[in-house]
Amino acid sequence: MSLSFENRMRAKPNRAKGEETAARILEATGMLLETQGYDALNTNRIAQAAGINIATLYKYYPNKQSILIAMTKRNRGDWLEAAGQSVASVGAGADWRTTLEAFMDFAAKRRNNQPGGKAMRLAMRISPELQPFDREETEVTASFLSKLLVERGGLERTYADQVARVAVEIGTSILDLSLFDQSPGDEVILAEAKAAICRYLEPHLSPNRPPLAAASGPPSQP
Repeated sequence: MSLSFENRMRAKPNRAKGEETAARILEATGMLLETQGYDALNTNRIAQAAGINIATLYKYYPNKQSILIAMTKRNRGDWLEAAGQSVASVGAGADWRTTLEAFMDFAAKRRNNQPGGKAMRLAMRISPELQPFDREETEVTASFLSKLLVERGGLERTYADQVARVAVEIGTSILDLSLFDQSPGDEVILAEAKAAICRYLEPHLSPNRPPLAAASGPPSQP
């Protein structure tokens, strides 16, 4: 069952002032994530940074996790639109490698350009309350890639779902290396993520892949 972001928000603002207050809460959270990190984040600091009292904050969000979920929802539309456009581009004849690499660039910019993007990604990984929402986004992203594998690669749907999920997990895991201090530079990580995904998907999407019968399902057992 799809998780609902709306049910984590206590009050849906229905006036301009309420919408402005909710936006200020999200902006303040992003700023604090950028400067102080997830561990230092709490609702009192968010309220202070947003210039509101704690009671006002609680009218909209019951805890910091619900605020992070709202931030994820706010940015989710652009992400899913980019995924859909990537699939449509390949379906229209664009080179799949170039298209997927551009999509990976979008994924990296989403983390790096959004205030507190990396800290929020780390929070999604380590917080039990947030992990179900992270998994949901992974599944939705994989569904776009699965559609491409069926339409362009000729894979059977169940197998396409499996391949797509593995590809998304590969890319996400490599990009997540940038969340840790001991990792190499972001550009190196992004390049390796692109290479890993393209090499993994090449047998399914390359014109020189094995015959369709061999590529349309998992390898047969001896």
